[in-house]
Amino acid sequence: MSQTKIITKIITFLGKYPRETIYSHSNRTYKGQVFAEALHQFCEYDTMLVCVTEEAKATTWPLLEALGDARIKPIDIPTGRTTEEMWETFKIITQYVDEDDCVIFDITHGLRSLPFLVFLFAAYLKAAKNVTIAAIYYGAPELSDSKNNVPAPVIDLSEFVSMIDWITATNQFVKIGDGRELANLLKSAIPSTFELSEIPSSRQIRDNLKNSVEAIENISLALSVTRPIETMQSATKLEEILQKAAPSFADRAKPFSLLSDKVVQQYGQFALENPKDEAALSQNLRLQLQMIQWYIDRDQLVQAVTLAREWLVSILALRFGEPMFDYSRGRKYVEAALNNAVEQNRPHPRPPLDSRCNEKFAALPQANELASVWSQMAELRNDIAHCGMNNQPQTAGSIKKKVLSLSPKFKTISEELLPDK
Repeated sequence: MSQTKIITKIITFLGKYPRETIYSHSNRTYKGQVFAEALHQFCEYDTMLVCVTEEAKATTWPLLEALGDARIKPIDIPTGRTTEEMWETFKIITQYVDEDDCVIFDITHGLRSLPFLVFLFAAYLKAAKNVTIAAIYYGAPELSDSKNNVPAPVIDLSEFVSMIDWITATNQFVKIGDGRELANLLKSAIPSTFELSEIPSSRQIRDNLKNSVEAIENISLALSVTRPIETMQSATKLEEILQKAAPSFADRAKPFSLLSDKVVQQYGQFALENPKDEAALSQNLRLQLQMIQWYIDRDQLVQAVTLAREWLVSILALRFGEPMFDYSRGRKYVEAALNNAVEQNRPHPRPPLDSRCNEKFAALPQANELASVWSQMAELRNDIAHCGMNNQPQTAGSIKKKVLSLSPKFKTISEELLPDK
């Protein structure tokens, strides 16, 4: 089955005043009164869309028209004196670009606002139409020196469009914990098989980037499926791995070298090397409370409720000297004591469950408040777990309100029941 041919389109802009210039690209020189003439010589393309104002169409377009190439087509655009005219230019250009096209921009001529607009064009087309930005060329006549036969260099600025991708992916990871896009960008920066075979130093870069990808994926997945212990362990490794990889970021993923500190700052708060050690359990539960709030702040209420329910059991297990990580030998007795306390406040309580923690729980000054919180948590968790498939499900907004109302109570419970640091 044959593959669909990728269409390459050049989008170039003309100014009003042509000037013959010699341009240098890939160790060869090209002459043109406008840069599009040089592009025509060294670029492979299917269509060249030449954006022209009324003035440029009269003074400069004839130079390209004279080439007699049917692939070169003028597109009328406004001058760009107002933001409305700039929006109009945006609409005009984007309608000529199709899904999955390959686009080469030229920003050599035109208004000084053009580079700003083109970078926005590029970001939009990548996101909305899955367009590949092959190059953003700037033929720099001001860097030429005709007296000393120094041609104008052709600079490709497309690398800087990726900054938007890196910023977006990093923010997505920092703000909601989803590191998939960031991991994919780092994967794309890993040296190729050819580089690994020909450049031995690239192997260390590969290892650093792969380790960074793994660290980001691990903490992202651990947060998404509510694994607090794994999150703490992954956060501990994250800072060390990213710091070690810093030279590799500078070499292969420059945008991330400027953003990696933001990642460490966000997830370093959850770092705990051995969270299941006896001496670390109190700190472990404080960090779990931070995670609960982290989830709440991001409207990740399923994770917040799920973790908060288990966190309350864990705090009491620590308080009562029960095994925190063993349900059958410890946690079930704590849960039974909580359920018994809730039942006692019902008009027609069921027979109490067997629990060696009943007396310890009843002796707590906060017993009634804890039973109330537990009852609300159980109701919320059950409603969430059943996905609203009952006669009177709570609305999402109602669930959020109830979780927000419980949040201060979690803090009070932590302050009153956890041992001092």
